[in-house]
Amino acid sequence: MENWSGRVAVVTGGSSGIGLATAAELAAAGYALVIVGRDPDKLAAASDRIGRSGPVHTVAADVSTVAGIERLAQQVGARYEGIDLLFANAGRSDAPPILETRELDFDLVMATNVKSVFFGVVELLPLLRRGGSVVVTSSVSEAKGRPGDPLYSASKAAVRSLVRTLALDEDVLARGVRVNAVTPGCIATPLTAQSDPATQLAIDEYVTSTVPMARWGTPEDVAHAVVFLAGEHASYITGSEIVVDGGLAQI
Repeated sequence: MENWSGRVAVVTGGSSGIGLATAAELAAAGYALVIVGRDPDKLAAASDRIGRSGPVHTVAADVSTVAGIERLAQQVGARYEGIDLLFANAGRSDAPPILETRELDFDLVMATNVKSVFFGVVELLPLLRRGGSVVVTSSVSEAKGRPGDPLYSASKAAVRSLVRTLALDEDVLARGVRVNAVTPGCIATPLTAQSDPATQLAIDEYVTSTVPMARWGTPEDVAHAVVFLAGEHASYITGSEIVVDGGLAQI
């Protein structure tokens, strides 16, 4: 078991986008990191990008399955006596149009976006130190809706509900663990990038005309909020959320 006297963070979906940006911020803040994803090559590249501010370890696991989460918990527990942050960030948004949606599409979105959060807390709660934090990635679509993608919106509404109820759980409270959500709006990540330039241009125009701040958010915008929620300055915040959306769902 590794002797690390600092704070330890586990970041799912940590090989790109919001997860990678947050992992880099956490490393700069002095956390040892466990970054989790399905692709070992992407994880290795992410580890190289984060640098060496502190220990960075990678775990290739599919957290949409309980077996994958159990594997993650076993590897984290074998390396560290405890962790201080679980950033449950893994997610997907690639469902087809509603009339073309099949059971497999439904199961993949819900497993990645909801089941991974629930069982991530179940399996990693025993490792969370007193005063530790769980931060979950939600979305403004939890309340606003997302045209053409009801599965994603429903999954993020479920996640927001989980944050409230997990924060009240007696086992969570007994450990002094806080549970909060970070709720992004239009954030430029690999998940939002379009292969067709015309489609990308149309979406860019929609964002600039709809978001009050008239721009895409960056993964770093979200990362700042996660680091705040994880830290001592948020010690009296639980069951809540920080919305990072340029005003999209607020104004």
